[in-house]
Amino acid sequence: MYWRRSWLCVVGRTAVAVLAFAVALASPGAFAAEGKLDADGIVREAIMRNHDLQAARAQVKAALGRLQQAGLWPNPRLELSNDTDRLFANEGEYSRSAGISQDFPISGRLGLAADVARVDVARALAEVNEAERKLIGDVATSFFNIVVLDQKLELRDGLIRSVGVLETASRVRFRVGEVSELDVNAATLELLRLKQDRSLLLGERAAALRTLGGLSGFGADQVLMLETKLPLRRSFESSPDLVAQAIARRPDLRLLSFSADRAEAERALATASAWEDWNVSLGVKRDRLAIEGLPRQPADDALTMTVTIPMPLFNRNEGTRDAAVADKMAAQEQTIALRQRIENEVAGTQEQLIQLFDAVQAYEMQALPLSRKNSELAREAYRNGQVSIAEVVQAERQEKDIGTNYVEALALYFNGRVRLDTATVAYAELMTRPVDANGIGAERAN
Repeated sequence: MYWRRSWLCVVGRTAVAVLAFAVALASPGAFAAEGKLDADGIVREAIMRNHDLQAARAQVKAALGRLQQAGLWPNPRLELSNDTDRLFANEGEYSRSAGISQDFPISGRLGLAADVARVDVARALAEVNEAERKLIGDVATSFFNIVVLDQKLELRDGLIRSVGVLETASRVRFRVGEVSELDVNAATLELLRLKQDRSLLLGERAAALRTLGGLSGFGADQVLMLETKLPLRRSFESSPDLVAQAIARRPDLRLLSFSADRAEAERALATASAWEDWNVSLGVKRDRLAIEGLPRQPADDALTMTVTIPMPLFNRNEGTRDAAVADKMAAQEQTIALRQRIENEVAGTQEQLIQLFDAVQAYEMQALPLSRKNSELAREAYRNGQVSIAEVVQAERQEKDIGTNYVEALALYFNGRVRLDTATVAYAELMTRPVDANGIGAERAN
């Protein structure tokens, strides 16, 4: 009798029973004001629309089909035979038989093959989860890149308005003879430079929007409307809970665990397969002999039974078993290595976010207001004839540099936030989940 190994119980407790998938989506999409998609909304759209994910989910169905096939018995064979001497001596000799032949897997091979297929279903589902995790990270990164570009555009627009006012003031003063044409040209050149910067940013934003649309499953002819207002930021503190969450949720870690389980299942299957299926044939036979010098002989009927037992004398699958043991050891070592990388990734990103949050706060509360005030004072002093145009341009450029540094710090913060969310699988409620076989197509994961 075939007995299941204890390791299979562990696999069963981790959802290696027959699996299906259900995409847990709380709503068809989260929209911000005026039908625009915010960060959560574009992630939900990507989960539903992305065709690479649809292809990965189809592999789960394929694995379920292989699981169903793995437990099936081999088909019986109908055996027919007819021997006659009609083309030779034609003495009336013949031998006819009909029978049924069936292979019997006496070593539990079918059950062990089904165990391998069950692990393959779980692996296929974990591969879907890993694809979803990476897609969510890529979509969120692309979205926040656009948010940062919009912040850069907003800063450029503010500077363009300010320098435009400065240029107008310089022209007025030039007409009354208070300043030379050099002042007008300096203000005009600064305004042109800012407008060129803005055009470059618009081109970069258009390309980033197309990249995001492709990741999210939108066609080139579809308009993607985004809500890119700065989202609320939160301070991140070092917490072992996030590390534990990442270890518990990471699908790539589960994939390695399932690889070890599959190697163990393959080892057990190789051991059982050393004893090949027994073949039993049952049939009836009728023959007639022709004996020289004697009258025609009557036909003889007989019941036949044949048992074929392969003997594992030369091939006991030792190489396959050794390879499976090595594969299991490799998967276990890779699991340890990945776990260590995850722990360091989460801890390092948390520490970075703590510093970035403080830096962004300092820019917003101190550096940005002070640089704007300094530019306003310089423009006012220029209108009163107290400073030169060069000093005003220098103040404007300082405001631009401070704004650029702020936006770069903001970009680092958002990228770190996405990395932390991706590492800890923060969007787990949107990802494909295993359900019981009885609920295939009938219920969704909550």
